[in-house]
Amino acid sequence: MSASKAVRKFFLCTGECVPADHLADYPGSHIIGELRYVLDEGQRISALAVYEESLPSDRIPPFEIEIRAEIIGDARRIKCTISHCKHVKRWEIGRQTFIQLQQRYGKAML
Repeated sequence: MSASKAVRKFFLCTGECVPADHLADYPGSHIIGELRYVLDEGQRISALAVYEESLPSDRIPPFEIEIRAEIIGDARRIKCTISHCKHVKRWEIGRQTFIQLQQRYGKAML
């Protein structure tokens, strides 16, 4: 599946990760970032691309948007940057990414 045909999923300040066509179901939320797949040491793994600025959920962000960080493992205290929003959420590593990291570090320890 090419990147242009992949379903984009967005991480909201309320903790949900939703596909682009469901953003309208979360009118009071803000988009903190986007689920992306990145290459890490030759492995394709999921990451949360945290946007430099959070966005309202009433519009789909452009593909080319400024990213503050790509989070591969667990992260806590991810804050929404909309001034009146007080949501702080955590991102948890995906199962496949966890397995790949275990394999990589298991080899390194042998």
